[in-house]
Amino acid sequence: MINRKRANLAVKGVMIDGEWVDDPSKVKDEFRDYFASRFCDPGIRHGVINFNFPNRLNIDQSGELEAPISRDEIRRAVWDCGENKSPGPDGFTFEFFRKFWNIVGPDLCLAVEWFFHHASFPVGCNSSFIALIPKTLNPKSVGEYRPISLIGSIYKIVTKILANRLSTVIADIISNVQTAFLPNRQILDGPFIINELLARCHHKKHSAMVFKIDFAKAYDSIRWDYLGDVLKSFGFGVKWCSWIRGILNSSMASILVNGSPTKEFQFHRGLKQGDPLAPYLFIIIMESLHLSFSRVIEAGIFTGIKIDSSMTLSHLFYADDAVFIGEWSRGNLTGIMHTLRCFSLLSGLSINLKKSQLLGVGIPESQVLEAATLIGCSVLHTPFKYLGIMVGENMSSIRAWDETVNKLKMSLSSWKLKTLSIGGRLTLLKSVLGSTPIYNMSLFKVPKAVLKSMESIRRNFFNGIRDGEKKIAWVSWSKVLASKSNGGLGVSSFYALNRGLLFKWIWRFLSRDQSLWAQVIHALHGSNTSTLSASYSSLWSSIIKECNALKSQGLDLISHCKIRVGNGMSTSFWHDQWLGDSCLRLSYPRLFALENNKVCSVAAKMSAPFVSSLRRDVRGGEESAQLSRISDLLDTVVLSNMGDRRFWDLNGDGCFRVKDVRRLLDDMLLPKSDVPSRWVKQIPIKVNVLAWKISMDRLPTRVNLHRRGVQVSPISCPICCEALENLDHLLFCCDLAKDIARSICNWWGLVWNPVDSYRSWLSWFNLVQLQSSSKQVLEGVFYTSWWSIWSYRNHLLFSDSNLRKDGIFEDIVRRSFSWYIARGKNSISWDSWIQHPFLISL
Repeated sequence: MINRKRANLAVKGVMIDGEWVDDPSKVKDEFRDYFASRFCDPGIRHGVINFNFPNRLNIDQSGELEAPISRDEIRRAVWDCGENKSPGPDGFTFEFFRKFWNIVGPDLCLAVEWFFHHASFPVGCNSSFIALIPKTLNPKSVGEYRPISLIGSIYKIVTKILANRLSTVIADIISNVQTAFLPNRQILDGPFIINELLARCHHKKHSAMVFKIDFAKAYDSIRWDYLGDVLKSFGFGVKWCSWIRGILNSSMASILVNGSPTKEFQFHRGLKQGDPLAPYLFIIIMESLHLSFSRVIEAGIFTGIKIDSSMTLSHLFYADDAVFIGEWSRGNLTGIMHTLRCFSLLSGLSINLKKSQLLGVGIPESQVLEAATLIGCSVLHTPFKYLGIMVGENMSSIRAWDETVNKLKMSLSSWKLKTLSIGGRLTLLKSVLGSTPIYNMSLFKVPKAVLKSMESIRRNFFNGIRDGEKKIAWVSWSKVLASKSNGGLGVSSFYALNRGLLFKWIWRFLSRDQSLWAQVIHALHGSNTSTLSASYSSLWSSIIKECNALKSQGLDLISHCKIRVGNGMSTSFWHDQWLGDSCLRLSYPRLFALENNKVCSVAAKMSAPFVSSLRRDVRGGEESAQLSRISDLLDTVVLSNMGDRRFWDLNGDGCFRVKDVRRLLDDMLLPKSDVPSRWVKQIPIKVNVLAWKISMDRLPTRVNLHRRGVQVSPISCPICCEALENLDHLLFCCDLAKDIARSICNWWGLVWNPVDSYRSWLSWFNLVQLQSSSKQVLEGVFYTSWWSIWSYRNHLLFSDSNLRKDGIFEDIVRRSFSWYIARGKNSISWDSWIQHPFLISL
């Protein structure tokens, strides 16, 4: 498989001046010349920044960025860089540095400190290989390859340190229209906002334009002189700017063509893809475009979409992806093009008009086509994709989900099914396949038919069923989806994942995150943290409806979003659930009816006597009783100087997690068992799955096959031929099984009592007196014995070669030892394993 992949990615030749060339030396020269010219000196500057940036670093922030480098900081950067990433020209991976830190760490620190003292690298430390990733299936020209820099370890440590420092302050200078690589900002905010705006335009029958632009070779085109100007405008210090110049000016690279490097060439512009610092520097460049465009809007050259009296939206950025939104007019299009041309002259970022697209909302298609032809871009149709996510589509239709379902099928190629064990398939289900459709599932409610189709794909993969095959599924899929605490394998359902992802938007809104997305939702729908509402049919309204539907089924997720009152200034006294199990207006309706200020905050209400804001005196009976109860309750409240905040009460740290919602929904909808699934970490997953099936008598023994209507003859045990082959006989009553169990007990110094079923074995095992850690290892040994017996049984039935029965116990000892050594935290010698396995400490 690896060889096939290498063959597919190999450069077999390129077109040079219309002629196919496959001579290795000429191909390498062509690649080198192409990329050397791509990163060549951009020439003279065409202008400078002539306005002040409103958001700048303060003196303290600038000083923190330039503080002396400590060795602890260097060590953290090494550990942050992963382990087995590409080693670069120096040949060393970070796994090497981490493993031998006590030996090479001091020298590595000296090399890193050299850069920060001199603002330059020693010769060779800033050299990189450029790997070529094909953009098309059969690339023929050099331009059809994407360059990825395989940077060296010293360089990466330096840029990781700079990136870690920059990440602590960058959010203060970057506006909320940028949603990439910054805290509390997410990739899905942009598509969500655009969907809401399009829904509003359709609802109010307003016309609008959406211009989605593509920057040509964005990272490779950045002018370094412009980057320096932008950094100075943001208030970065002299030393920091010298460090940035140091990592840029010393950049050298050679192209890897089929593993062979070309001659080196010098970089004169661009940022390296794969550099930890590059995304932050690019975001800073894009922020300068935002500031320039804001001045364009102030000058009346471009008109965005006015949402309410305080908010107008005109553009959204996600790294190098940019979308401009505004009123439909020729002047708006002209204003955008002039602004982008000026920005291109300064920054080096030019627009690829062939890949840019124009959408007209509420505009005749002929008029949109005419405008697109005028500026040289293509027409964008709804639905369209933004950041790989469908926008402007009614995702309730099954057809809209076809691509997601097909991607799920494509990720399960036949070789994975053939080569992976059931443990490998289970791991793939939990890790890769669970995240494949996650973006669309984070925005849209998945139709039931689509959920059924997606679960069917996962079920067939787990059971090893190819298309068109008929095979017995020995365990129901709902049982596999159920959590381990409920007797399942903890795969979790797509239904629960979808609802958990959707509710995350509710949590973000209730927790008052200050993102642009939350501001847009409040402006469009008037929603607030006390009352979730929607003004028209949209993504937001569908999420609220689904939340209410779950509540009607008995799962009130919002009730788990509790308020922890600090100063009480942002919490509604009557409407928010901040004290007790419900909001006070429902718990004390008589007093709420007397209240003059029904929207008062907790701070305002607690700052004066409770009865001072009532429209009349409290009378006897129920009113007096409610006043007495609420007074006693309020006596326990103490306000602080901290702000109010939401906390999620389903885990210990109060942070919302999608997995908590998934667990709640799965526990509510999937089958439950009083006996949790047993799991031993020191043995492979496939062996654990076998033991799980054994606990439910779900192995394809001959008796079980006969019960399912499969004609099997004979149905006697193939090992002893003396009894029917059911699970209890095969693993517990057969002479081979008894001999192995007796040998294990002798090995571990235990008294063996014969058992005749899994249930009786479990009762015996629970009475075994060992340390919990050693007992877990012993359980793994028994699971290994069942695996070996089942493998021996299958070998007898389906293989022509002979297998020695008297060597099975030795195989069990060797297998369990190698599995423990591979997965256990503590090492143990072979002699200790043979003589004293019961002394093992995990």
